Amino acid sequence: MSSRKTLVPWFIVRVYVGKQVKNNTIPLARERRLEILAQLNEQGSVRVTSLAENYQVAEETIRRDLDKLHGEGRLARTHGGALSVRNDRFDLPVSVRKNRRIEEKQAIAKCALQYIQPNEVIALDASTSALELACLLPDMPLTVITNSIDAARLLLDRPKLQVISTGGQLNPQSACFLGSLAEATLRQFSIEKAFISCKGIDMARGYSEASTEHASLKRLLMKLADQTILLADHSKFGVRSMVYSGELQDVAHVVTDEHTDGEYLEALADAGVKAEVAANGSSA
Repeated sequence: MSSRKTLVPWFIVRVYVGKQVKNNTIPLARERRLEILAQLNEQGSVRVTSLAENYQVAEETIRRDLDKLHGEGRLARTHGGALSVRNDRFDLPVSVRKNRRIEEKQAIAKCALQYIQPNEVIALDASTSALELACLLPDMPLTVITNSIDAARLLLDRPKLQVISTGGQLNPQSACFLGSLAEATLRQFSIEKAFISCKGIDMARGYSEASTEHASLKRLLMKLADQTILLADHSKFGVRSMVYSGELQDVAHVVTDEHTDGEYLEALADAGVKAEVAANGSSA
């Protein structure tokens, strides 16, 4: 009678209870990484320490897993773990976007208002977050340059404001002007502060947009302005769109809402970006 033992594949004997692995059966590295991705997509973030405990491996092993997945562009690394990266390559019409997460955008706009002083030259992009900021602008000596049709129209009844529309190629989807003519207008001005948003924030790569035209104009604003303030609600984080417009450190401040995961705020701080959280209903 043979003394050879029959080897049973790990995937047959491996049983989960909650997040724990029973029977001390450890998945192969590839399977472990796939499971880490699944957990990351569900939770939004993972920690090295908890993953090492769950999979009963060394923390260094988990770090290698996360580094490999980061290199493949499937997650964004942080000091203590990783953040999810979601793909979003489509741009919804402004009529739809302006009705989403209204409370968060209003809170962000109230918080961002503190950065604006009389007699400054500021720029507003065509985002719905910047439109909420335009709603709150007081009638005071201020030059506002914008490529947003809605923002320019909204500011018509404030005579102390000098409002300059960039003109350019009309983009009906976003109700704004884009292209070389719009960018040529922006280059004529010394802009002190630019208030912009983005389609997504990938903590590994930076800010992104759904089109090259939007990305080009945002990139130019970041370059021209003495200071760029990014207005981004929690839905922007961990999202990767089609075209990158800038790196994390290309903006001075990020104003977000209270639902943004603390891991993202830590990653911004690591990049030297000041993050400010606006509480809903706050008058700050």
